[in-house]
Amino acid sequence: MTTLNTQPPAKLRDNPEIAKLFLAAESRHFTDAEFQQYLALVPDYADRVAAAQEVIAAELATVTTTIKQVFFLYPFAKYHEFPKDKCVRDVSYVSVYATHSMLMAEPDWFRDKLLIWLKTILQAFSYPAREERPGVTPAQELPYPEITRHADTLPKRQRAIYETYARLLMNYKQVLSPQAFALLQPHLQLAVDILASE
Repeated sequence: MTTLNTQPPAKLRDNPEIAKLFLAAESRHFTDAEFQQYLALVPDYADRVAAAQEVIAAELATVTTTIKQVFFLYPFAKYHEFPKDKCVRDVSYVSVYATHSMLMAEPDWFRDKLLIWLKTILQAFSYPAREERPGVTPAQELPYPEITRHADTLPKRQRAIYETYARLLMNYKQVLSPQAFALLQPHLQLAVDILASE
């Protein structure tokens, strides 16, 4: 008679070799050598490595597109010093850690590692209101009008944050393969949900 193993699978973060690998790659994507080490430890996750490599190839253009869209809507440059550099840094960090979370296969890790801390930082700032253009609505000039419409239902201090990370998610959807996006999407959605929450 066989006995069922009712123990949940061990979390990757509990593996010392995996933990060491992620610690070495703090705030950046894995190198090719680190992907090889990861696959040696987790051979069943080759699809996640392929997805991460797609993200790396697309990240600069995707983050740049996202920032351009947000800066079109919100006049950050009028109110903050070095706004583009800071936005690129923050959005890139979210992209990197969302990718790590996908490789870790554990959204709670992403929440604990970055999102709660970043939410506190982001929501401490006073963001400008959306810039109105007479006769033209942002939905007519930018993709994803549903994002802008939903942002209008949020408290003012959360609107720019929501639009930034919701647009990052949708911009990745446009450039990643369906398989890669399906793996990354829950982690980016978690970023949207937490960073723009009360």
